[in-house]
Amino acid sequence: MQHETTWVLGEQELGPFEKYFSRALEKCGHSVSYVNIHSLYPGYWKRANNYFHRFPRRIDNSLRAKYISVVNSNLIKDYDRDRPSLIFIYNDCLITPDTISFFKKSGSTVVTFLGDDPGYLLPGKKTFLLTVLASDAIIVPDTGWIPGLKMLDARKIIFSPIGTDPTVFFPFVPSEKEVQSYSSDIIFIGTGYFLNSWGIKRAEVLSVLSDLDFKLFGDNLWLEVLEYFPELKRNFINNRLNANEVNAACNCSKIYPVTVNSGVVNGVSTRVFDGMASGIFVIAEYKSDLDILFEKDEIVSFKSKSELRKLAEYYLSNETERLEMAAISRERILRDYTLEALVPKILEQL
Repeated sequence: MQHETTWVLGEQELGPFEKYFSRALEKCGHSVSYVNIHSLYPGYWKRANNYFHRFPRRIDNSLRAKYISVVNSNLIKDYDRDRPSLIFIYNDCLITPDTISFFKKSGSTVVTFLGDDPGYLLPGKKTFLLTVLASDAIIVPDTGWIPGLKMLDARKIIFSPIGTDPTVFFPFVPSEKEVQSYSSDIIFIGTGYFLNSWGIKRAEVLSVLSDLDFKLFGDNLWLEVLEYFPELKRNFINNRLNANEVNAACNCSKIYPVTVNSGVVNGVSTRVFDGMASGIFVIAEYKSDLDILFEKDEIVSFKSKSELRKLAEYYLSNETERLEMAAISRERILRDYTLEALVPKILEQL
């Protein structure tokens, strides 16, 4: 039985890729119902969830079970209203394998779009891999995750870059207030990941830029990490920016260095696509999927901290070359890596 509605279930808030994905589906003729799972429970649960793993296992499991049950029961309750024929899930969205089985038995095709490696241990996603393996298809933006999924006999695997929405990320003339808030030679926007290997790696890379005109926008999770990187304290601004603010910040600055977390094997960060679409010059941490997605004259990448520093200094001193490269990169994004261009290709493979 075919149904008319397509569900897109998301978990991100500041830069809701899932919402942009929904808009691209609508342009393909789908009637889309977008649900952010954080709307299904009280807001303070989300804040508490970040710390459940610090409790003893018994308490952690009990709290998480309640949290997850509310999400899944609300989705099942809403299912009969929409009867979606196609359901896209970003990561796991706390959806259990039992709920996916319910969706499938009721006639829906379930597709997981990965933003993180389901084989990587993430404290808040204990059944993430089970959710992925229960899906009918998996959209994978990192070729490095594919062998692990194939080893587990995962169902249909579709490789696709994350892409961007150029109606959100685009060049424009910023206001005087935006220039005052964001203007800098170099800008970075992102979480600090707590004091762990991901946070330390991110701070270690960015610290090489600390003495330049560099603004680092992020959340409270940076505070733990910065105790070990005092040189970055002068750059840090404790402010989480939403997608529109990210675009404005990129339009007020010259260079965006993109460094990824340790869960990325070969993949290209969404910030590469968003930054290029905004018009800022991106220096991306090298990952091998860059060679699949871009020609050498379309992107600049670094393989070490010292190389990042040299590239930043070079392109700050060579404005014409920097602007030309930014324009070439943006042209490639608009041609091949908007969600409007990528989503039809994904649908063809389902």
